[in-house]
Amino acid sequence: MNLTASCPVPPSSPAADEQPLITAEDARIVLQHYGHPASGPDRTSTFRGRVVALIAEADAANRLALYRSYPPLVAAVQLARTSPTGIDTLHAIAQTVR
Repeated sequence: MNLTASCPVPPSSPAADEQPLITAEDARIVLQHYGHPASGPDRTSTFRGRVVALIAEADAANRLALYRSYPPLVAAVQLARTSPTGIDTLHAIAQTVR
């Protein structure tokens, strides 16, 4: 009888069909971090706002570690940083009904 168990190594990035859902609040926090106007109060000094700042400054290994706990925030930061339409997409998400 085998009493050992193995745990698969987590992927370095999510599969395309497993992308985390970026909420309107997550989009607003990321937009505010990058200096773009977003409706609602400034959330950059909140806990999640500070996490966004950490994600934005993190190297790949640390960003992966943060992804494990905050996948939507990492996805939103990556969208803002790497997509030519990322900021526009985040604005559209931020406008969704709360």
